[in-house]
Amino acid sequence: MRISLDAKASVNIGDFSRRGRSRIPGITGYDHDFKITSSLIPFGILLPKHDDLFLYFARNRITSDFIVDVLIQWWETNKERFEKIKTLVINLDNGHDCNS
Repeated sequence: MRISLDAKASVNIGDFSRRGRSRIPGITGYDHDFKITSSLIPFGILLPKHDDLFLYFARNRITSDFIVDVLIQWWETNKERFEKIKTLVINLDNGHDCNS
């Protein structure tokens, strides 16, 4: 089975102005940006053959410990679905979080 792992850029969480616009009709945004409440880093496990995506979020940075913890959690949740799997191939990009 082949899985692909990737992290994306940090996403800031908070009340932001968006110049008073909102995607929801009838709702206006703030007219000023307020401070960032927190930030999250999205991390995904993609199963291309099954077209499944599992998303996880880190608060600080993606570390090797975080990746291993996520893989263990993902496997524990999904191992019954893949009982016959004998080989696991993991594709990683060569980004700053998991460079060679």
